[in-house]
Amino acid sequence: MAQRSNRLFRYLWGGQLISNLGTQTSLYGIGLWLFAQSGQLLDFGLVAMVVQAARLLALPLFLRVFPAWRPGRLMVLCHATGAVCTALLAVVLLGSSADEPPRLLGVLAIQALAAVAEAVLVVRLSSLIPLLISDQERLQRANGLFATVDGLVITMAPFLGSWLVASQGLGGVLLLDGISFLLALLSVLVAPWSQAMQQHDWAVPEASNQLMAPGTWNRLLALWQRSFPARSALVFTALTAFVYASLEVLFPAWVALAYAPERMGWVLITGCLGYLIGFAGWRWRLGQQWRTVLPLSLIIQALILMGTGLQAFAHRPVVWFGAVLVFSAALPVVMAALHQAWVTLAPRDALPRYFSLRYGCEWSTRLCAFLGVPLLVDHGLRPALNWPLWPAWLTESLGTGEGRVMAIAIGGLGWVIAGGLSWKHLCLGAKPSNVQAEGL
Repeated sequence: MAQRSNRLFRYLWGGQLISNLGTQTSLYGIGLWLFAQSGQLLDFGLVAMVVQAARLLALPLFLRVFPAWRPGRLMVLCHATGAVCTALLAVVLLGSSADEPPRLLGVLAIQALAAVAEAVLVVRLSSLIPLLISDQERLQRANGLFATVDGLVITMAPFLGSWLVASQGLGGVLLLDGISFLLALLSVLVAPWSQAMQQHDWAVPEASNQLMAPGTWNRLLALWQRSFPARSALVFTALTAFVYASLEVLFPAWVALAYAPERMGWVLITGCLGYLIGFAGWRWRLGQQWRTVLPLSLIIQALILMGTGLQAFAHRPVVWFGAVLVFSAALPVVMAALHQAWVTLAPRDALPRYFSLRYGCEWSTRLCAFLGVPLLVDHGLRPALNWPLWPAWLTESLGTGEGRVMAIAIGGLGWVIAGGLSWKHLCLGAKPSNVQAEGL
């Protein structure tokens, strides 16, 4: 039975990895295409913002409509919906002409529907893993595998999408997206579902506690007040979600503006290598000390981001790509440790509800980042850098030229991580004596 459950997890995880990578590559490809048309970072952020808003709307839909559905049937529905949305995008985008460009509202509506399906799929699978695998060591590895999907997507999707748009056009991006959905759908259909798994009662128990309160915000507030581990998990979730979402917009835009086109390919290769190093480290060593490696990895990433804003490192390829490698290696470690924290925190009979809160916090923060950071860069930081009042030593250290405003904003994200970790240490550092430290 354990071997069958492990095989089932591998099938479902592989389908999720392929589906998520195709979806996010399409998202960034279309967003960067819009950014290239207008030169406004807000146009890039608008696509990602709509997708995040749709994901948030999917959370109450999941809790009220889909918990009692069999997982296999629900996953088939989600993957099939994504494939249909990709076909619709192909008709809308590839059927338009230069004289009559596609209507942005229609494109965003189709992407929003695909995002709803992807969100339901993520919450269902994340809450299913602890029920599939009971052995704690194997569960830790499985959590690492599932969580590192996000790390791989953050590493690859922005640059893969921009490279495909530059080399193959929107058709190449949409073709990859369509193939990924079909492969993900096939992985669910051929997965070795057990009879017990199909007959399991998947309804969420109607527990009479504060986490059943109406509204995601009220439930998040109740979870914040519950324990120290819950507050720590929420802080780390919001902090990483804001920084990584901001980087997903800023970093590709910076590379596209400041460097030659072939650098995108080298960034993709370096990022993939770093991801593999981080994933191997988690699997064989770091997963056993996840409580320690999570803040340590974030500190390393903060230092790398701070250096990005300085002109001294902009034209030193060895240092530049070394930073990309180390930052990418830390991504899967951070995401896996964070997922492990939520699995440790959540009771087994309320996994869907806890993970809906986890993703509600994460996706809300990403939505704020996708909307706020482009506005800050376009209408705040860019005009401020043109002021003649800055001292010469400061402008020389920050540099000038194409893309420097993006690099400076990335440097600011390093200080956001440092500030968030300091606040957590000062405000949440003292654990109440009556709280069991089962989480972070």
